[in-house]
Amino acid sequence: MKISLDWLSDFITLKENDPEAIARTVTAKIAEVDEVEAQGALLNRVVVGKVLSVKKHPNADRLSLCDVKTDEGVKRVVCGGTNLREGMKVAFAHTGATVRWHGTEMVTLEKAKVRGEESEGMICAAEELDLAARFPDATGHSIIDLGDGDVDVGKPLKEVLGLGDVVLHIDNHAITNRPDLFSHRGFARELVAAGLAAWKEKPASPPVDFPSATFPFSIEAETRKLVPRYEACLLEMNGLGETPNWMKRRLEATGWRSINLPIDITNYVLLDVGMPLHSFDAADIKGNVRMRKAKRKEKITTLDGVERELSPGALVMEDDDGIFDLLGIMGGLRGSTKESTRKIWLHSAVVDPANTRKTVVAMGHRTDAATVYEKGVPPMMAKAGLDRAIKLFLELAPGARVASAPVSWGEDGAVKPITLTKKRLDGSLGTAIPAGETERILTDLGCEIEAKKNAWKVTPPLWRLGDLRGDHDLIEEIGRIHGYDAIPPAMPAASMVPPPRDARLHRLRDALKEEGFIETLPLSLVGEALIRKANMDPADAITIQNPLGEELKYLHTSTIPGLLEHAGKNLPLTEQSLATFECARVFNKREGEWLECGLLLAERRETGLKETPFLSLKRSLTDALQSVGWSVSVRPAPETPPFGHPSRSADLFVGETAVGFLTEVHPEVRVRFDLPRRAAAASLDLTTLLNIPSQVTVPAPVPAFPAVTYDVTVTRTQAQAQSTEELLRKLRAASPLLESVDTVDLYGGKPLTDGQYNLTLRFTYRAKDRTLNEEEAKKEQEKVLREVGTSVS
Repeated sequence: MKISLDWLSDFITLKENDPEAIARTVTAKIAEVDEVEAQGALLNRVVVGKVLSVKKHPNADRLSLCDVKTDEGVKRVVCGGTNLREGMKVAFAHTGATVRWHGTEMVTLEKAKVRGEESEGMICAAEELDLAARFPDATGHSIIDLGDGDVDVGKPLKEVLGLGDVVLHIDNHAITNRPDLFSHRGFARELVAAGLAAWKEKPASPPVDFPSATFPFSIEAETRKLVPRYEACLLEMNGLGETPNWMKRRLEATGWRSINLPIDITNYVLLDVGMPLHSFDAADIKGNVRMRKAKRKEKITTLDGVERELSPGALVMEDDDGIFDLLGIMGGLRGSTKESTRKIWLHSAVVDPANTRKTVVAMGHRTDAATVYEKGVPPMMAKAGLDRAIKLFLELAPGARVASAPVSWGEDGAVKPITLTKKRLDGSLGTAIPAGETERILTDLGCEIEAKKNAWKVTPPLWRLGDLRGDHDLIEEIGRIHGYDAIPPAMPAASMVPPPRDARLHRLRDALKEEGFIETLPLSLVGEALIRKANMDPADAITIQNPLGEELKYLHTSTIPGLLEHAGKNLPLTEQSLATFECARVFNKREGEWLECGLLLAERRETGLKETPFLSLKRSLTDALQSVGWSVSVRPAPETPPFGHPSRSADLFVGETAVGFLTEVHPEVRVRFDLPRRAAAASLDLTTLLNIPSQVTVPAPVPAFPAVTYDVTVTRTQAQAQSTEELLRKLRAASPLLESVDTVDLYGGKPLTDGQYNLTLRFTYRAKDRTLNEEEAKKEQEKVLREVGTSVS
């Protein structure tokens, strides 16, 4: 949004003359100013000159020697302009002027010699003075052509072009909730409230006198919800007319191109009042007009000559010949005003902002009118905009007259009074705002005030119908206009007690990372497809209200599906395996909520028996838990998790308390997640685990006497009745000199048959009171093997 200070001077008298100071206050109290544009910044010491003579440069084919009449006499310059002629008026920059040399870097002009000829000044092209928008044809080797004659010769170019304005470039994002600020009148009101300006005396403006003649055709809306407020009338005129220079200058200053008088008036009213309007050639309308939603595959040719396919639901207007307007965004080519137009249907519609926004996004076509409409134009602006446009037509268009009674529907709305107490105001802002200051601010913003004891009854204006709804809104308004920088800073005075934290959880996470695991931090939201993919039942999941999409519909009941999905995407990026874990709260309709740690180990290639994911995950998990102080035992699982292998699942216990499970991922589930080889998953109920005291590890003293060790390899089968755990327990109890029995290797393959594997056990013998000799140790080893011989044979 661009705001012209010259335009604002129609309504207010500025108390501050420095544009930068105005911009700082506007940024602090109203909206962020991106840029302060001083028009004609490069026009100091630039005047209108007249070319008296043009001669060929003696030393350059493409240069000319020119004598130019200026306010400082006749100046001789060297110029490369291709459109030079004697008698033409040009933009002449004296020495000392700063120009943009050939549209690039800034250069201050000095008297110089060009190819042996003196040159004192410069005849300028448009880009050298930042005037390319005004003179689009005067670029490159073409110079600015101001016509012929002696009028204005020697006058400052800034004065002749009317470029004395200062324009504030406002960031649209800062006023997205304020449709009233997309206008100069709205900004004038804010500057008065901010103390930067005072209102000028408002001239008398009689209401529009409408005749009794009926409008020539009917206008109906498919649903008034899409067009809740509407005003229109018919105008007649003797000719299209010419847009006055003052209006052209203001439109150009704010980034609009002058087209013709009717279109310029509607654009001017948008910037002046904040109401988008449209003028149609009434002679092009066939039959009655209907406003409706567009259907699939319907098209319109818009004002820019482009045929566009309409998105379903876009708001359009049609007559008997079809669609002619994309309402709220852009008019159609048919029905637009042209040189032959003599009857104008002037139309002011307040449309549904949500529908406008959806159409803009769906069609990828944004206009200035749509930007204002999607903010929610207040209903009262429909009548205000129409009246302002009618008065401009009557003033500027030749023979203009109102030719019909107005077409009107809808209400301007009603505002509910808001009670604001001084206690609430001062308490919220943290400072005492004087009552007189409060009343002045609210009054300047257009509110009606009824003072009560330590309170006010405030009625917001109709143009703030959408955003002043409660006392919190009023407090915000008072705070920003009073100035947040004027509120004394104060540190909050409150006790801050950090929530209790169990350091064991952080130690467990660190231990898992030391084991080579990567912690993931996904969302706690999942979709039904992911739940079913992991063989789980979505009926156990809690549905969230207003989900962003089907894939984020439920709170997760387990961390494992998310880890499986992550592995499917990231395992191909690894060389061998991917080990991940996640600590998060999980939710179940039946079982409630708890803190869970899920782990997953997936392999890209086949591994040996000892390195299978199930055993590798078991080793890493038990080592990590042991480092925190929990000794974990593994027991056969009576129930298998939905995503687990039925014969390769186990429960995890600390003492006699179940704290989780360990399982190999079912082959079918593994295939669904694109995991090519075996994978194992584990889940820890951290809520339960953290309630179990951890044991402090006390280092044992270094043994005083050496040990004797033996390695024995035994062949076992998966169908063997006695488990390896039972075998080790029995061996450890077979001799008082047997210090430990540990598994040191596990392998399968030929010549073993399917279901068989080799288990290498290491026996360590040690006496506490002496050094064992080889004979004693061997005797004990034979004794142990005899006692459990059937188990190790």
